[in-house]
Amino acid sequence: MKPEGSRRLPSACLGAALALAGFGSPAQSVISAPPAIYSCTDEEGRTLTSDRPIPACANRPMRELNPDGSLRRLIQPPLTKEQERERATREKQRQDEAWARKVQQARDRNLLLTFENESSLESMRRRGLADIDHEIRLATQRILSLDKELKIAQEAAEGWKASNPRKQLPFAFQQRITDAANAILAEDALIADRNAERERVNSRFDADARRLRELLGNPAVSQDRPRAPRG
Repeated sequence: MKPEGSRRLPSACLGAALALAGFGSPAQSVISAPPAIYSCTDEEGRTLTSDRPIPACANRPMRELNPDGSLRRLIQPPLTKEQERERATREKQRQDEAWARKVQQARDRNLLLTFENESSLESMRRRGLADIDHEIRLATQRILSLDKELKIAQEAAEGWKASNPRKQLPFAFQQRITDAANAILAEDALIADRNAERERVNSRFDADARRLRELLGNPAVSQDRPRAPRG
């Protein structure tokens, strides 16, 4: 019979004992990163080196080196307020350009889905202009009618004055003249607005036609732009 001192320890106890002794510990397998070396050139042109970040180069580029002298990383100084504004401006410009590209891509898709060729685009242009021209013709007709009404009102006022030379013209006569004149001005403004819209429509379709030719790879086609009706 073996003495108690010679009894074998259970395997779990043996493992715990080895771990406490440092054998097989997971911590032993972790390799710490080698120390870094910091280097920079100060404002006077001197090269400074340290085992920690160098305060004298806080506003200058600083190199973090490996022990063998190879570059680990380059630490850039913080941006000045002016540099921050410039960076913000560049970023805003980049975002605007990206948005403009998305908008143009959407317009291109819409052009290709809407128009098979330039002729179909011109057909839509003419339909849009026809509606505007119709509004202009109606406004012109209303002006002719208002001109007659204004003349009648003015003649009525002159007749009343002739019959009543010493009396003030009644308000009703002057109101009739003013209403007719204001109505004519309103129709003139409408015609001017519709003519301006006509130019905007033509400009938009001209741009769309050029872009559609680019997308389809077609040469320019001679097109007679519809002219504004003479009023």
